[in-house]
Amino acid sequence: MTTTTEQTPAVAIDSGVRWGRVVGIAFALEAVLFAVLVPIQRLLGLTVWFVAVAIGCFVFGYAAGLWVARGVTSRLALHGFLVGAVATLIYLAICAVAPGGIPAAAAMYGTPLYMLNNALRIAGCALGAVHQERGSRV
Repeated sequence: MTTTTEQTPAVAIDSGVRWGRVVGIAFALEAVLFAVLVPIQRLLGLTVWFVAVAIGCFVFGYAAGLWVARGVTSRLALHGFLVGAVATLIYLAICAVAPGGIPAAAAMYGTPLYMLNNALRIAGCALGAVHQERGSRV
């Protein structure tokens, strides 16, 4: 009597997401944002610094999206989105353990700007990956 074993297709097991790369680049993104933006806060007025943070979240996010997409062959936009989402979770965790937690960080920026900056980080990462994907098809 022979038995057949049903095997799950590899696609169902392997999502194709390179999680190590996603998490590593997300940490690198947050490190760069802190390294660049925190020191210039003293040099700029608070209003100008808030603008710099918004621009930095998008521009550095875009660069991180390009970077993550260079090392993958499929689902580039997803990889970019995930880098932005993981980086945002890292940032929220940092805010959560800081004095006053996330409410204090949101109050410093104002809740709408706080949410916008986090959305800009994610959007920048996703758009950078999409741009890399379109460039690789040409």
